[in-house]
Amino acid sequence: MGASGHAVGVDLGGQSVRLAVVSAAGAIQLKRQSAIDAARPAGELADLILAQIRDLLAQAAAAGLAVGGVGLVMPGYMDAGRTRLLSAANLPTLGGTDFLERIRNGLNLPVVFDADCNAAAVGEYHFGAGRGAERLIVVTVGTGIGAGVLIDGQVLRIFNHVGGSLGHVIVDATGPRCACGGRGCVEARASGRALERLAGELADRDPASRLARLRAQYGRLTGVEIGQALGEADPAAGEAVRQVGWWLGAGIASWSAIYAPQRVLIGGGIIGLGEPYLAAIRAGLREVGQPYLTADLDVLPAALGPDAGLIGAGAIALRIARDERV
Repeated sequence: MGASGHAVGVDLGGQSVRLAVVSAAGAIQLKRQSAIDAARPAGELADLILAQIRDLLAQAAAAGLAVGGVGLVMPGYMDAGRTRLLSAANLPTLGGTDFLERIRNGLNLPVVFDADCNAAAVGEYHFGAGRGAERLIVVTVGTGIGAGVLIDGQVLRIFNHVGGSLGHVIVDATGPRCACGGRGCVEARASGRALERLAGELADRDPASRLARLRAQYGRLTGVEIGQALGEADPAAGEAVRQVGWWLGAGIASWSAIYAPQRVLIGGGIIGLGEPYLAAIRAGLREVGQPYLTADLDVLPAALGPDAGLIGAGAIALRIARDERV
């Protein structure tokens, strides 16, 4: 990548692809987003993403930004060389295909691939709330729960380039089934989907609650409605947030017995629930965790918001170009 100082970061999810030109200082210069249909064939998705990257490269050139490489991140598991996507639950048509090869062959730039959870952790470590932490876990809470682990600034790659499926660590062996097939995973108890399910159950129990009234008004309970009810001091909303946060704290306690992190950062849209959510996470951690490992563990909100994966993708491309391990 030489002295170009910029890379294109691409963050592919189950509903959209987000792209940005990222500087060596972690600053986003240009950004764009396109909706995708994850059920479309791998070739069609590759062509859509390539068109988006080429358009952004043209925009960067017009702005005088020299781009030397591309970092593409996505959920799922990759082969040893990070050249093939083996499995991705939210991108069902891509696993086992030549999708990554088509992307790489379609560009006249170096391309590096990685897991989106790793990219978020790299972004936070270098440019966000993870700076200075020797052992760092960055958790993204959404429909599911993903987490990247960094040890001394290096991504921990235990299995198919992730530091373990942390969202699927069992915390409640008699709890609900998870989409992964396991029972009582952190994800089954603490994800955004789990929050919505629990909020619905509590609304059923208390028809006079603000949660129940918002569901009647909007026909659903998402994080937006739950956050609104929480802001209005609705007891049912408070209980939903308390329980889900507590279970995530229990998950962090379990992870701590393996990784002994100094800092755990919480990202994803759910962090908009604010201090009540963070307080619930910390309470679960205190009640469940081994004091020796968790007494000095900081649980903080991630700093880069939804751009963590984009910034991390660009940073990974830049670091690989400098022959630095990621």
